[in-house]
Amino acid sequence: MDDKLLKSAIKESQEIYIRDVIGSGIYDELQDQAYNGTLTTPNTTLLDSYIAPCLKYYTLTEAMLPMTFKFMNKSVASRNSENATPVSTQELTLIEQRYRDKAEYYAERLRDYLKENPTVYPKFLNPGTGFDVIRPKNTAVLGGFYLPGTDDDCFYNYDFPEK
Repeated sequence: MDDKLLKSAIKESQEIYIRDVIGSGIYDELQDQAYNGTLTTPNTTLLDSYIAPCLKYYTLTEAMLPMTFKFMNKSVASRNSENATPVSTQELTLIEQRYRDKAEYYAERLRDYLKENPTVYPKFLNPGTGFDVIRPKNTAVLGGFYLPGTDDDCFYNYDFPEK
């Protein structure tokens, strides 16, 4: 698997899905703490036990098409090798939906955990003010976040963007 494709899918999953689950208040706090090496124990638990599993499945969902197809100068081509048989678009859609279902399950668990711990995560209910503030969504449609050090090796080498 191409590391560039995976890193891009991880980053997109974080930015597209996580903010809709936890809101920009907690998202920004986690990113700041990770960048500064000051993750609190509750935020480490949040990342390891709730966010990382959700991110894994959203990343697989986001990586599915780029792993299957390649944009070329004149067209879009399917990737394949001599020893592999590409899946049909119907099979690809089925696989993608299965990963999305798992991601949404973990997103709901993440959301419930944050709702059960409002004193530990006050920014969940009060993410701040401003036009750029994203408030958490109430349904399990989106999810994910990544930090190095989770149990999944494929997520170890992603660096947060510099501030």
